[in-house]
Amino acid sequence: MIKVLLLAMPNSIAKFDVATKVPNLGLISIAGTVDSSICDVKVADLVLVKQKAEEYVRKFLQIHQPNLVGLSCMSFQYSTAIKLAKLVKEYDKNILTVFGGYHPTLMYDEIARASDSEYVDFIIRGEGEITFNELVHAINSDLGYDNIAGLSYKVNGSFFHNPPRELIDLNTLQLPRRDVRLLKKGFHGFGVPLDTIETSRGCTHNCKFCSIRRMYGRNFRQYKIDRILQDIRNVRAYGAKSVGMADDNITLDVKRFEEICEAIIDARLNDMHYSVQASTRGIASNEKLAQKMGDAGVQLVFLGIESVTQANLNFLGKSYAVEHDTVKAVQYLKDNGIIIAGGFIVGNPDDDEEVLWDTFRLSRKLSIDMPIFFILTPHAKTAIREELLAEGLVTNPDDFSRYHGFAANIKTKHLTTQQLNDIVLQMYEAYYSNAHYLKFSRIRKLYPGHFWKTVFSVMPFAALDRIRSILPSSKQKEHDYTRDL
Repeated sequence: MIKVLLLAMPNSIAKFDVATKVPNLGLISIAGTVDSSICDVKVADLVLVKQKAEEYVRKFLQIHQPNLVGLSCMSFQYSTAIKLAKLVKEYDKNILTVFGGYHPTLMYDEIARASDSEYVDFIIRGEGEITFNELVHAINSDLGYDNIAGLSYKVNGSFFHNPPRELIDLNTLQLPRRDVRLLKKGFHGFGVPLDTIETSRGCTHNCKFCSIRRMYGRNFRQYKIDRILQDIRNVRAYGAKSVGMADDNITLDVKRFEEICEAIIDARLNDMHYSVQASTRGIASNEKLAQKMGDAGVQLVFLGIESVTQANLNFLGKSYAVEHDTVKAVQYLKDNGIIIAGGFIVGNPDDDEEVLWDTFRLSRKLSIDMPIFFILTPHAKTAIREELLAEGLVTNPDDFSRYHGFAANIKTKHLTTQQLNDIVLQMYEAYYSNAHYLKFSRIRKLYPGHFWKTVFSVMPFAALDRIRSILPSSKQKEHDYTRDL
């Protein structure tokens, strides 16, 4: 029997885990698909223990004595994953380590050639469910790894990269295994117990800042609706009252999303709170969609607005998006009582201070409930990275720990990196410390017990220091997971 420990990194984007702590869906999906007759798997979402992550990993190693440890990471989490892999090897050099997720998929060749690859035995590229299962079988049977598509492995200390794996038929996958989580308490959205599902994978759009195509190709695959409902019931059985739909672009097929909403209503699962990511184009395309979303229990939509200028939308590869769609999408969602987290991208090459403040003014004009001013990030292997490098606008090409959207790693033709950081901080401060916003925010009305923590999560530290006098003090007691071990 192979004993496996799968780790999701403790790093979260900025301070958003104050407003919401989201469990890793990919690892429990791998756990649901792996052959349980030869594999005992445990999953630990280290975001729940943050600064104590190393302490907990040591305890998990002592208690569960794994043969194989998997580490899933985004780019900004990679250095943490290496640190934890080193910890694993220092505990027992015979434990095998396997890396997966977006960063290892994009940067597998660079990881293989780096000096710290000594802590990495395998890399799974792309979707992990089938590849991981075949890896476990190979380890259990002491077979070779040369026939496992999507796997990189070491031969005499050097990595060999097998051909990529074809995309999975999603409807062949088993339900995620939520029972194998070692850390169970603390996942939430605005204070409501939360879990995640997916109804589809992939996107057919060609946004130049996005790395989804490197993970899934340019396609859109869907789960059957019966399977989606089964997953929601499973989420509810494990105590969640809120569901985050982690689809890359759930509104790519508007008719199908309507059918999902109708199925949720018919199954009487609309007593749950749902949150989704959506495009302005998708929401604006059909007024009835927002109505059905509201009836189905959708409480929050992360809306990809991106920019206030058509020139920037074209530069970002979103030439299909227009301001009229944004106005309609926002109005449709508001009419149905749905909270809008509006995603904006600032720091495009031609952006000056006025363009950034135009973005702020648009978010204020639209009365976005939770604007998020992401700074354009030159993510690895994206088209936009190559363009920014060619123009000499990338000021931090190597430290991926800052590649989370809330720190400038670039400059524009008109603004330095520091000026970008300073202006964006001022925009957050001006929006979230506004007296009218604090008093009338729809988030405050829907989630009154968690509103101030949400404000704390979005406001930069420097801005918080300047407005702390108007915010009530609040301390959230941490759960002591040591008792559960």
